Amino acid sequence: MAQTVALYSVKGGVGKTASAVNLAALSAAAGRRTLVWDLDPQSAASWYLQGEAETGRSVKKLLKRKGLAASVRPTPHAHLWVLPALPGQQAIEHHLADRKDAGYRLAKLLDPLAEEFEEIWIDAPPGLSLLADNVLRAADMVLVPMVPTHLSERTWFQLKAHLGDRKIHPEHLRAFLSMVDRRRTLHREFADRHHRDIPELLGAQVPYASAIERMGEDQQPSVYRDPRHPANLAYRELWDEIDALFA
Repeated sequence: MAQTVALYSVKGGVGKTASAVNLAALSAAAGRRTLVWDLDPQSAASWYLQGEAETGRSVKKLLKRKGLAASVRPTPHAHLWVLPALPGQQAIEHHLADRKDAGYRLAKLLDPLAEEFEEIWIDAPPGLSLLADNVLRAADMVLVPMVPTHLSERTWFQLKAHLGDRKIHPEHLRAFLSMVDRRRTLHREFADRHHRDIPELLGAQVPYASAIERMGEDQQPSVYRDPRHPANLAYRELWDEIDALFA
């Protein structure tokens, strides 16, 4: 059965999509059959992986029993596939709300794919919503990128409260520092100050780097293009930490 990891954040602009793509790319590089599911309407993960939705596919079809498998596309990279974002994907919330299994539909749809892939990485849209609840229930691990600021700290505890209210208990809930600028005192001190009240915070810190931003230019994971860059070494450290949790 596949391990499912959702990259999720209450707020956007925290490096979520780049992290989902790079971590999935490292899994594929390890020889594992890996799928990236792009659930963010911005479709950046699909762009990074050069994945385009098949003409005629719709959100309504996606939510049918075999809808996901029919939408999976190969990428230019070995062992790596993408389930691309669809035009009008923001309407998925309305389609989910009409179903009796509205809060659990995505978990059910993932079951057949769990037999085909060893790892499934979900790039979830930001915000607290019915779609987010589906993702949080479907994932074995919820991985939250946090820019080291007070606002990120606040949204982390909002998420913890939301999970408790909805009685959602992922096997693993973890956070990591993203877009870290070590020239800033707040960024340097954040981890030391918050490891006690955020015990789920992993050790790897992904720096802010133009090498990651350039993923949008050449449409490939930065960990493939420049594996020795400090940001990509940080992704490797983060991937190792995640992998150890599933060992």
